[in-house]
Amino acid sequence: MRSDIRPDDLTTVSTRNFNALWAGAAITNLADGVVKLTLPLVAVSMTDSPALVAAATLANTLPWLLFALPAGALADRVDRRRLIMAMAAVRALVLAGLVGAIVLDVLPLAGLYAGALLLGTAEVFADTTRMSVVPMVIPRNRMESAFATLTATETAANEFIGPPLGGLLAAAGLAVALGAGGIGYAGALLALAVMTGHYRNNCHPGPAANAPGLRADIREGIRYVWQARILRTLLLVAGAASGCWAAWMAVIAVYAIAPGPMNLSHAEYGLMIGALGVGGVVGASAAPALTRRLGRRVVLAASMASFAVLLAAPAITSSPRLVAAATVLGGAGSGAWNVTYSSLRALVVPDEMMGRYSGVSRLTSWGSMPLGALVAGLTAELVSVRAVFWGGAALCVLVLAVTLRTVTSPEFRLVQARATALHEPTPAQPH
Repeated sequence: MRSDIRPDDLTTVSTRNFNALWAGAAITNLADGVVKLTLPLVAVSMTDSPALVAAATLANTLPWLLFALPAGALADRVDRRRLIMAMAAVRALVLAGLVGAIVLDVLPLAGLYAGALLLGTAEVFADTTRMSVVPMVIPRNRMESAFATLTATETAANEFIGPPLGGLLAAAGLAVALGAGGIGYAGALLALAVMTGHYRNNCHPGPAANAPGLRADIREGIRYVWQARILRTLLLVAGAASGCWAAWMAVIAVYAIAPGPMNLSHAEYGLMIGALGVGGVVGASAAPALTRRLGRRVVLAASMASFAVLLAAPAITSSPRLVAAATVLGGAGSGAWNVTYSSLRALVVPDEMMGRYSGVSRLTSWGSMPLGALVAGLTAELVSVRAVFWGGAALCVLVLAVTLRTVTSPEFRLVQARATALHEPTPAQPH
């Protein structure tokens, strides 16, 4: 008789461990929201150059292109909880250094970039590893709800609560805002310390002399993703959607804030962007129920359709209410996609490959964002801002067509059946 918990999971699967993981993720993402809003403000206080200000954000996001694959491979080699804790400690120490330099007025612009790069690198290793811990603390039949809880929490903390809180703290002082972020990372470290058990992948050969190197692990992870056609296609679809979202984010301020067509104030613009977080929380929370009622195919396709609406709305109208409504819908689609796809991935990807798969996934989805922003900036400069929205909407429609074609194939039905079988609770054993 099959068990929905593998034998090596018995020491780590517990409500206490999941709650500690959830608390660590919530505190970390709250700190992320505060810090990511504050870093550009620190740059603005040091230079008037828009390019030099933007470089702070570039330095903070560049590690997703550089380190996502090594991070995934490392997660399959070491104790995953300890790796996340180490990255929380690194971020707390980096922010302590930045705060000290700001207070003493000795922080150079290059020092800010270096700090932003270190913070982004730690984020890559921590976030890539965290999702591979979820299957180690939750039984398979509760995977969907676990991912929904984590995704909704991360979205709310990172996008809905963190940035406004960061703005309030920055008003009291940039050092205060960064210091609060450092305290948050230290708090996350303490939350993770409550977890019990070992979180190393038992299937990895370990540090023996004949064990494959990190590069070999990375190649194996890429090969695994490439050979799993359904997961590969959905991953590429997610990457295209992330690029479209980044393109929208790169130019929507020009379109929305006065004297742009929507004629919004900075406060009104902030509320509109916050609508993404509201929608994300709603979509992530509703995803498990929608999946049970409608099936993964409908939820995945509807998520892509909502992205097309998000992109098309400002191309069609400058009405703040209509664009805001589309923003909520797009956020909901993003939250629903993240939960539905992540739970499917966790159910069918073997644990010994989970870290490497997460690395490839993060590289594809997060790595496409700077590319989308770059294309959007060039298109807006050479053609128009509305051309960015039209182009993104057209790409999302194409992505929707690919999604509909992919998730109706016999191969997807086989993957779906396997995930459903694992998702069902195990009947009680007779005594």
